[in-house]
Amino acid sequence: MKRSEIALKLEIPKNTFYEKVHDTLGYRKVYARWVPKMLKEDHKLQVNESSCLLVGSQQDNGDEDTTQIGVGPGGDFRAKN
Repeated sequence: MKRSEIALKLEIPKNTFYEKVHDTLGYRKVYARWVPKMLKEDHKLQVNESSCLLVGSQQDNGDEDTTQIGVGPGGDFRAKN
């Protein structure tokens, strides 16, 4: 799933999405996949909590479509089937 598609789905600007994923969550794009820069346990926990907060806030607003966005095994965002 492309950055622009996720931003559109979450109804936020592409730049805001990029800042949240890159700066706040600590992900960077490698070989067209978003992966954590650091693999320490405390960082993984922070990324997981931030991701849950982002998705949870969208669900609280009544946006059921956000349940279709997930993080793949390589740390990349994917649409769930």
